[in-house]
Amino acid sequence: MPIWTFSLDTVPAAERQAVWIDTLRRLKLPVADPAALSCMTGSVSVTTTALGSEFAVVRSTAQTFGGRNADHNSAIWLAALIAGEAVLEAGGVVTTMQPGSIVVGASGVDSTLRLTTDFEMLFIKLPQLAVGPRLIIPLGQRVGLLGAQSGIQRIFHGLLANIAGTLDMLTDDQFQPIEQSIIEFLVACLASDGRIESRGGAAGARASHLKRICMRIETMLHDPELSLETVAADNGVSSRYVQKLFTGSATTFSSYLKRRRLERCYADLVSPIHAQLAISEICFRWGFTDAAHFSRAFRERFGLSPSQHRQSGGAARA
Repeated sequence: MPIWTFSLDTVPAAERQAVWIDTLRRLKLPVADPAALSCMTGSVSVTTTALGSEFAVVRSTAQTFGGRNADHNSAIWLAALIAGEAVLEAGGVVTTMQPGSIVVGASGVDSTLRLTTDFEMLFIKLPQLAVGPRLIIPLGQRVGLLGAQSGIQRIFHGLLANIAGTLDMLTDDQFQPIEQSIIEFLVACLASDGRIESRGGAAGARASHLKRICMRIETMLHDPELSLETVAADNGVSSRYVQKLFTGSATTFSSYLKRRRLERCYADLVSPIHAQLAISEICFRWGFTDAAHFSRAFRERFGLSPSQHRQSGGAARA
């Protein structure tokens, strides 16, 4: 994949502060204390995928990112600390970070990330469209620490650390399953990170059950016969109960199913792995049975036709 790399090693000492600040602005990282950057070293490696996700590895001396960047597109961002120490200040809570920690937040939310030592960190920006619909409970205006306490969070951080170490070796074809894996891990980590489904009680039980049902639906999206009745029977509950779970999350079973199928098609249409598949083949492989209906639904959901989306993805890769 095209990757942009930069190092302050080639910049005269007198110019490093201004050049580094400009570099961070390109990454949409707000600088909280520019005066502290007068004597430093640093390097970045950045790439953007066909789906619009951005991966940036930053290695530098101690510094602080703080405030909010109004220039951000709607996105969800991750920051995985690979080496060094840091302090996160968000929502009035101060949390110490060690290697293995992962910060997650919505773009445009005020927070401060203070790197107190030399550090290496992987920043990932994921389009809201790719993540938001997968969350049973919306992320909202939140910035918080996933930490490294559970097994799944440790595995997730291991994946992110390996991405940071091999960013310049990955091809466009390889990034598509990596993006999907990141989203799956993020959804699973947020679901087990003290949110409503882990708090017990009736509301927690319903949220937990809805999460399991949605995860089961993910494995069955390709089946054109998938229905409310089959999902209910597969989970040993009534169709009315399943519909009630979705209604409690401000949607319906059919709306959720169609949205997830459209989002899978959206990803495949710009994936180099599926470049040889016709648009109709992609829609059929995700459970649609009528190409014309799929095209109308796609335009209604994303504001452009499937062919226009595929063309725009090809232009972006070029």
